[in-house]
Amino acid sequence: MNPARRAVTLWLIACAAGCGLALLAGSRDWARLTFDAAAPGLPAAALTGGEVAAALTPVALAALAGSVAVLAARGVWRSVLAGLVALCGAAVVLASLPAWSAGLAPDAATAELTLWPQVAVAGGALLVLAGLYGVARATRWAAPARGSRTPMRASGERELWDALDAGLDPTAESDDHR
Repeated sequence: MNPARRAVTLWLIACAAGCGLALLAGSRDWARLTFDAAAPGLPAAALTGGEVAAALTPVALAALAGSVAVLAARGVWRSVLAGLVALCGAAVVLASLPAWSAGLAPDAATAELTLWPQVAVAGGALLVLAGLYGVARATRWAAPARGSRTPMRASGERELWDALDAGLDPTAESDDHR
């Protein structure tokens, strides 16, 4: 594998890993609430990442879509999309911060945090770093391959449609037919 393709592959893996960590963390319990004597009879409860940080899943999915879109884009648009991936990563980190706030649990409860908010922050940080790397390097990556633009002379109706489906102009004269 050539170095340019390896860089793109590693970048895409880093983006997928960051999104995966954020999505996984968002579906897990972030805090366990236990109620004290002021609220007798209430069972222990758990708060999931989706309840604490509702924006976590949509932002992680947007980052995943943006990282795939970078592969389809060309030129400066790659850097713009990579910047959006970095911004989505920052949003994942910011969405995870309420887990450390004192207002997470009601007055009659104490909250015990799990490791999942930290996993979400790690995923967001990975997205930020990958996005910033993409901003700096994406314009140097190889452009996506396009279909052949060689003119094609079609003889039958079916060949005309096949040529159009392939993105070719079946009516254009090729150099060998002139």
